Amino acid sequence: MPKVLVLFDVGEPAGLDVDYTEDLKSPEWKTERHVLSALRELDYPFAVLGVHDDTGLIREMVERYQPDVIFNMVERFANSLGNENRITSFLELQDVPITGCGSTGITLSKDKTLSKKIASFHGIKVPRFTVHEPGDIVRLDEGMQFPLIVKPIREEASYGISLKSVVQNEEELVDRVCFVQERFKQEALVEEFIVGREVYVGVIGNERLQCLPPREMTFGRNVPVESRFASYSVKWDEDYRIRWGIKNRFLPSLNARDQAQLNQTCKNIYRALNLTGYARMDLRLTSNSEPIFIEANPNPMLAKDEDFALAARKAGLDYPKLISKIISLAV
Repeated sequence: MPKVLVLFDVGEPAGLDVDYTEDLKSPEWKTERHVLSALRELDYPFAVLGVHDDTGLIREMVERYQPDVIFNMVERFANSLGNENRITSFLELQDVPITGCGSTGITLSKDKTLSKKIASFHGIKVPRFTVHEPGDIVRLDEGMQFPLIVKPIREEASYGISLKSVVQNEEELVDRVCFVQERFKQEALVEEFIVGREVYVGVIGNERLQCLPPREMTFGRNVPVESRFASYSVKWDEDYRIRWGIKNRFLPSLNARDQAQLNQTCKNIYRALNLTGYARMDLRLTSNSEPIFIEANPNPMLAKDEDFALAARKAGLDYPKLISKIISLAV
């Protein structure tokens, strides 16, 4: 069995021998708890390290423990999600295999406009979009039509996306673009709002790829069509989800041709963005089952009750097997 060093981010400076037993009991630490439980069930020897803003501790732990693989769950460094690619680059320099996606795939995927440009170059359908720098006059490319959706270009987890993000006219567009630029100090991404199903497809593998059964976010009957998208509240506010009848489920079966097209599209995106290990593709599926690429999520949430692990289980990979496969793909 390979020796595993499990790395996860923590919100304050940590040390080499911190006991996280109490932290792991909290709901916020469920992914870490689930992964460590799976490692115990699999009889993998492992050590853990919380990462905040000190790369020296990582070097010390690698030298001390001599792991065969690093199980990387670090999503932020120095309290910034924007540093995920940088800390992953550092881990790649330690000459120890790391699980999940490498720094190149993370960099390409986390840039919402660059990932769409790359996908479009490879013939993958994306919404029409423009990017507005702070201070620019807000203009739309010829042919773009309302409704549009306005997003911060570099935020994650739908941060900065709400019902007000969907705009119906030029006045609303300018107001929302200015809000994003002033509130988040970054460019605003404006893209056509694609009416369709909110679909998530997990992909796992390096050279040989496996698409997991697609998941779908569904909305209550009273939710307007143009409010059916993954805003921040839709993703993270459980009371809001209950109030509007929002649930995640497996996508009802598609016919063989449409399913094959969906899977091939996701594999093409995965390869185009240089993803490795495992990732989740977020798409809109139109009324004629045409997949439109929205964004890719390298190293998505791995808790056993979340979309990726649930889809893996339906594909025959129970949770311990999923964790073992992720490790095997690294080593």
